[in-house]
Order: sequence, then structure tokens, then C-alpha cells
Amino acid sequence: MPVTSTTQSEPTSVVEIERLGFKWTLVSQYDLGRVSDAQRVQVREVSHYNPKSSVEEYAVMMGQSVFPPIVVTSDDWIIDGNTRVRAALKRESKFFPAVVLDVAWGGASPKQQDELYALAATLNQQGGQRLTAKEVREVTARFVRLGWKAEQIGRAVGVRPSGVTAIKKEIDAAAKLKRVGLDASGSIKGASLRALGGSQALSLNDVPYKELAKLSADAALNASEIGTAAKEAKAVGSDTGAIDMLANLRTEMGDRIRENTLTGHAKPPVSRMLRQHLGFVTKFAGDEQQLIETDPKVGPAHIEVLEAAIKVLTVVLKTQQ
Repeated sequence: MPVTSTTQSEPTSVVEIERLGFKWTLVSQYDLGRVSDAQRVQVREVSHYNPKSSVEEYAVMMGQSVFPPIVVTSDDWIIDGNTRVRAALKRESKFFPAVVLDVAWGGASPKQQDELYALAATLNQQGGQRLTAKEVREVTARFVRLGWKAEQIGRAVGVRPSGVTAIKKEIDAAAKLKRVGLDASGSIKGASLRALGGSQALSLNDVPYKELAKLSADAALNASEIGTAAKEAKAVGSDTGAIDMLANLRTEMGDRIRENTLTGHAKPPVSRMLRQHLGFVTKFAGDEQQLIETDPKVGPAHIEVLEAAIKVLTVVLKTQQ
């Protein structure tokens, strides 16, 4: 049967389609023989497409309700409606309403492909089965590349501004890791990867940045440690100085690196944690008055903690000497 257009009322998907600037045609009897699983814009993991229970449920409901049209490109790539297609075919229906976009997937520019992914994700989120956190993260990366504002992304797939910022940091880190010759999909993930995409780390030039990234992977540095190391390296004022500082840090973390190599995880050395905590105290040198507890009710407890800390530190100092 030839493809013909119709004048029936606009489907709800049109709002999002036109928001992205695509033109479209509503086809009342679209030939489902034109689509295939090999031609779909995949915003879901493969295992989440066409769940059997949903297909069976839709197949039953189609005998009682009118379902919205599927959305396809001009060269028959499915943007939205995989489950509806499978349900219709299960009912042995060869035709189904479709919104046909004026753009073809084949030959589409990278920007157009990202826009088609954005449309697919937005329409999926409006359906019955929402995207998983992993699926949302993947498509949000495309939104970021398109330059969408955080509130636009949030409206499309329900990501908070803080989540968009976190994903952008991961994208920036991956880009710089690739530029310095490191595997962007390696062992550094999550908060640690985001720390490498933070302003402190990204402010480093390529060579010290690469050394910081390698140390982060070898010693399993957490986000806070990466941020502190990046800040200290930047404060040195030169690439040579930053590289030396990171080399000294690597030497200091030798045991931790070996532990990470053997077990796959490692904790910060307690000695380094002590220095970091004491750094909070020593920065008040010359202004010790700020460390005095002025509430008389809390004063005795404050003295008790100070005396206990001094006792422990005295033993540590004597032993270290």
C-alpha cells in the first residue's frame, strides 16, 4: 500500500518534534514492513527494547484503545514506538499511524543525529517505561554537546542541573584524557572522573594533567584527593614544578599503589590524612585565637579534646623522630 498523508488531529509528539525544528507528515497507514530492529535510534540498552510483557499488554489494549503514532525518519529509522510496532505486528496489523520526519538518518550530520537522539529520549520519557539512569546519562551527554541549557535538559529527561553539571565534567575529562593519550574509558570512573573534569584539574597543562590522571588511576584517588592534588600542582606555578610535586606524591603513595595493583582498591594512607587534617590547624598560626572555644558550657569538652589530641600527637612526633 502506498504511503499517504492524513488530516487527522496532531499527535502529542509534534510539540517536541517542532521544538527541535523538524518538519513532519502524519501518515495514517504507514507500512510496518518498512521498519526493522536494525534501523532504530537506540536510546535504550538493547535488553530494554520491546519487553515481552509490554508488547503483550499493548497488543491487548490496541483492540480497545487508540495508540499514538510511531515516529520515524524519512528513511524508516524508528525514533519512537518500538513496542507499538511489535504489538501491532503481534496482532497481525501491517499498517500503523506514523509521524514521518523530513530528515533521513542516512547522511544526517552529527548535530542532526544528536537531535534525533534527543527527540527519541524525550519521547521515551513521556511513555510508560522511563529511561534508566544509565540511559539518561548517555543521552544527556548528547544534550550537552548540543549546547542545551540545564533546565531544557531537565524538562526533556528529568535530570537536575547538578546532574547535568556532573555529566559535563565527565565529558570534559574524557575529552582531555583522550587528548593527552590516555584511555577515557579506563579505570577512572564516577566521582573521580568528574574531579578530573573539574576546573582545578582542567586548569593544568597537558603534561601535568596526564601525570595526575595516571596517579589517580594507579593509586585509586578519590575526588577530594584529585582536587587537592590538582590545586597543589597548579599552585607550584610551572609544569616542571607540578610534575615534580606529583612525582613526590607518587613516591609517598607507593604502598597504596601496590595495594591497588594487588587488590583493586586502596585507602588513603592514614599518615597523609593526618597531615591534611593538621593542615586545617596550622593555617591558624599567628591567629590561634580563632581556635578558642568561647562558649563556657562547651569549654571543658574543648579542653579535653585538645589535651587528648596533643597527647597522641606527642607520641607520634617522638616515634617519628
